[in-house]
Amino acid sequence: MPKFFKFPILLLVIACLQASPAWADLGFPDYLKLPPQIIVNPDQALQAENVAEAEFLVDAAGTSKLFKGKRFARWMTYKPAAGEPALGYYNGSEARIYNAMQATLGKSGWQTVRADDNKARWTMRYQAGGKQAWAEVKMDAPQAQVWVELIESADAGAAFSIPKPGKQPEKFSAKDDIPYLPPWPGSKRTGEGHGNEPLDVAEPGKSQEPQLVGQAVEIRNYQGPGTLSKLQFIGEYREALIKNGWTVIFPASAAAVRDYGMLVAHYTQDGRDIWARLTYEFTASLTISTTDAGKTDLGSAFAKDCHVPLYGVLFDFNKATLKPESDSVLGKVAALLKTDASIKAEVEGHTDNVGGDDYNLKLSDARAASVRNWLVQHGIDAARLTSKGYGKSRPVADNATDSGRARNRRVELAKLGCRR
Repeated sequence: MPKFFKFPILLLVIACLQASPAWADLGFPDYLKLPPQIIVNPDQALQAENVAEAEFLVDAAGTSKLFKGKRFARWMTYKPAAGEPALGYYNGSEARIYNAMQATLGKSGWQTVRADDNKARWTMRYQAGGKQAWAEVKMDAPQAQVWVELIESADAGAAFSIPKPGKQPEKFSAKDDIPYLPPWPGSKRTGEGHGNEPLDVAEPGKSQEPQLVGQAVEIRNYQGPGTLSKLQFIGEYREALIKNGWTVIFPASAAAVRDYGMLVAHYTQDGRDIWARLTYEFTASLTISTTDAGKTDLGSAFAKDCHVPLYGVLFDFNKATLKPESDSVLGKVAALLKTDASIKAEVEGHTDNVGGDDYNLKLSDARAASVRNWLVQHGIDAARLTSKGYGKSRPVADNATDSGRARNRRVELAKLGCRR
């Protein structure tokens, strides 16, 4: 090539590079291009979740629609271009930001499906190259703040799976993960614990008193991946438990998953009696708790102490109506009584110290009677059983604490004629 052509070509290349937009790395998928005036706000981190939901307005009538998929969102800052007036109130700032963004987004294939009259909020749709996404933009123009939230429809990946509990209780130490409740992939263990106390499986916001099951709890704490959302953790763990034969107490449906940061499930196959409680807190702080109620030796405790508390016998709030989940514990009580027809027992009802004496006596008496009736209906001779409510007169824990009051609200099986 002649030498006199090299210099003009070099100038042309430089000019083309200078004319190309300087896209900032804002953390969004590469098909969402924003004008160079949109810059990262260092005080606002990108929100990125593999599975999440977002609700956007999708037409001029204000119809909202819920979208599910990979989610990206963040607040950013709009920095006016050289010669552009400063942002402010009532000077068309929203429209200027809207026009600047539209000029770039339109070239990328985004289509605006609705926008407010003042352009302070609008919704877009993208469909190209096998990708389908929706995004909403909201702004506080006088403060130069721009919010972009994007949901990308995603193909379902490999289903999350967990081992099924064995026919015999698993042996594991505090150093081990719970065999049948493994951590979410990519999680890091942050703590563990064991407690000789029942597990509270009450539904948050619904039950007004703890629901205690089991006698010993195993707890594992984890920090999940940054992209793990509550929706994915609770939703996919729920499906994996159901697939393995667990009964999920709540969330009761897939649609209800979005309302919960907690899951409670019960496993009763092959003679096992296992409860699990999983919680998701902000930034994917995860807790997995379990109690193997089937490991409790009711017979030995009954023979040694003449009485045994029946944690896992659950009632509706302030009622004597037994919950279906009580069947597994009561089935073991019936089996224990059937081993020796000479045993005569009293079903005792107990309460905490909240409420009047008369009310507590009546409630505890009715709950004890409900348990006695269940046992009689399941093959125990009525002549072998009595029932009585003791109200708040026999606490086993401190009524000054929530956990203590929960332990005091209980039903016990006591052997008649045996000194305690």
